[in-house]
Amino acid sequence: MKLAGLFKVSLITSALVLAGCGGDVNITPTTNDNRVDNSQDVVSPGTGDKVDNGDKDSPTAITCASYTMDGTEYKGEPDSDNKNCVYTQAFASYAKDITSSFLINALPNGGAHIFEGALFIGKDVDTSKGETVNTDGPTLTIEAGATIAFTKAQNFVRIARGAKINAIGEVDKPITFTSINEVDGDDTTVPAMQDWGGIQVNGMAQTVECSKTEAEQGQCNVDAEGVVSYYGGNNNEDSSGVLQHVVVKYAGFGVEGDELNSITLNAVGSGTTVDYVHIHNGYDDGIELFGGTVNIKHIVVTETADDGIDWDTGWKGNGQFILVQTLTQGNHGFETDGGKKDPSTADGQDRATTVSYPTIANATVVSNGVKGPRGYGAGMEMKEWGKAQLHNMLFVNAGTEAGAGCFDLYNEKDKSTPMGVHANAKAGDIAFKNSVFACGLNFEAVKETLTGDLADFNIEAWFTAADSGNKLIGFKDFASVLGENGVATKGSILDKDGNTVAVESSKLSEDNSFFEDVTYIGAIGESETDTTWAKFVSMSLERTK
Repeated sequence: MKLAGLFKVSLITSALVLAGCGGDVNITPTTNDNRVDNSQDVVSPGTGDKVDNGDKDSPTAITCASYTMDGTEYKGEPDSDNKNCVYTQAFASYAKDITSSFLINALPNGGAHIFEGALFIGKDVDTSKGETVNTDGPTLTIEAGATIAFTKAQNFVRIARGAKINAIGEVDKPITFTSINEVDGDDTTVPAMQDWGGIQVNGMAQTVECSKTEAEQGQCNVDAEGVVSYYGGNNNEDSSGVLQHVVVKYAGFGVEGDELNSITLNAVGSGTTVDYVHIHNGYDDGIELFGGTVNIKHIVVTETADDGIDWDTGWKGNGQFILVQTLTQGNHGFETDGGKKDPSTADGQDRATTVSYPTIANATVVSNGVKGPRGYGAGMEMKEWGKAQLHNMLFVNAGTEAGAGCFDLYNEKDKSTPMGVHANAKAGDIAFKNSVFACGLNFEAVKETLTGDLADFNIEAWFTAADSGNKLIGFKDFASVLGENGVATKGSILDKDGNTVAVESSKLSEDNSFFEDVTYIGAIGESETDTTWAKFVSMSLERTK
């Protein structure tokens, strides 16, 4: 049975009220109000309804998810074809914070778990009102190979502080979050960005959005983008679970400046695992990180409308093996912010943590440099007092117009302040090592004229300093730098004049066990063909066709 027609009425009647001034998208969907008292947490994965969706000779049972909360059982139901499980707003909606753990399993024969409402795991609280975060909250467990689809643009997955998501797939059996139009579409309903909202994880790690006192006294409550909910705390080792071998497609929703991203990690701690994640055709950013210390590894972002990776408000994690490909749309491979307050001021110093300062190694950004709805697909922009150590980076961009540059120290807000991005670069707190720009335009022009000690700052001389190992090789064509798949770094790369370029790679594992030492720069080397990462990249690229 096709479900698209079944949901068409609810899609048309959903009402959205977008409030741009207050910083939140206040979404008022058409719902059944199934609000319940969530004070009691009953952990019951449940077995759900099992039905036969096979033939008489080889019957196959499907199991829909279920949970019990406050003595009432809620469960999904099989559709009329006994292929998919459907979850009404009685099961999950904006009106319900689910405080019981449950399992979503993999369905046979391409079946999907279809949600008509938002899926909120854990009770969202504002501790300034005397509420307490349940640090032993519920866990949403998702089995390898499961597919989860949403029927409305504004519906998304939210993991509250203290709750967890354990979505652990396998390279051949990834967990997929997608649109109803992919699993149940037809010629008139094809999947597209903004078909559903994405995944938002609210953690309890530090963020510059809170003062030291607020964090220490458990009063850090930062209002998340999108629908009102809260994140932040003082536990940088906090765990919000695992996202591993996960695919997120056609997500993102909201108004500019306050969007739901494909994945949003709000003050998420280092105890959380984010590894082997592919994001495709999202409306806003692929992954946006607001503060926290979570690490990210083996990430592929393809054709997202805004930035591939965006960090802000004090993120201090690590990242390695990150591929961003923007051939038809996109703004930046990386957009980065340190924080919203000048750290040289008294208010800026009274923060729970300091500005963003991650270490990133082995990232590739590939772009045609053609202007899309939200930008040119530029390489990387750093702004608002941010810092970063960047190793083995490869930016390949055919664009030559302003806005399509490989790198931009954007100082509209921090200007020539003592801890602005130009000052941080001069001090070595923004640094590239063993990195290559193969670009039509290497650097964007400075936004605000540099003054004082920064008046003589030269960005090209800074990047190509003798001990940096960095190279500016110009753009000839993609094949001079990248292998047949269009993303892997060639063993021998050529500059725009056809000369071979020798590049070393940084080795970081001795100082930080998160990092793996490899012999190539960029996200993946052309010679890497038999690894899990190589297979994951290949499968990710295949999904874009």
